[in-house]
Amino acid sequence: MLSVFELIYNGGDFYLRPIFLKEKIMSIKLNSFINVFKTKKNDEEKLELVKKHINNEYIPYEHKVAVAQTIIDNSFWKKEVLSDGTETKVLHIDSVVKYMMFCMCVIDLFTDIERNKKSMLEDFNTLNSFRIFDLIIQCVNQRELDEFNMILDFLSKDTIQNEFEIHSYITKQVSRFADLFGSAILPALENLDLDKLNDVIKEKMN
Repeated sequence: MLSVFELIYNGGDFYLRPIFLKEKIMSIKLNSFINVFKTKKNDEEKLELVKKHINNEYIPYEHKVAVAQTIIDNSFWKKEVLSDGTETKVLHIDSVVKYMMFCMCVIDLFTDIERNKKSMLEDFNTLNSFRIFDLIIQCVNQRELDEFNMILDFLSKDTIQNEFEIHSYITKQVSRFADLFGSAILPALENLDLDKLNDVIKEKMN
């Protein structure tokens, strides 16, 4: 699904733009847009400029899902090094990163503004300092934005629910402890009845 996107990681940074938009819209560099924006004398002129760079075409559902999933993949997990030196991912929700990525994805999906690809944080601060993101939100097709928000919310809830479903969570934590603490803990884990423990937890929750 992500094959329809240009996806670039640069030192942990993130840049995403649907390729199909490039075929329909002449993009403008962020710095060039800012320079023009600065020449506008009042809020009305600024809003009109932003409107000229809004893409209000329908974004296919699967494209919104791919973008939203990329946000989840990069803001809901962190790497953890196991005892054997290998890396695994554990759930670690970073809402600050999630919000910033959401804002940048709105720029990438619904405008023809091409970010600098150097630093997502730098671009975010630039857009925020001129309140450009607020203007973009005013101009974007509300139904399209609502659907993108809804998909992101669905994926967020599904990720948390799937990770913390009781039996799955216990199984993952047992495996994680074994990896972290090595073979010394294995004899104790072998005698652990996960199904029985699952039943006890459910009984306490009811």
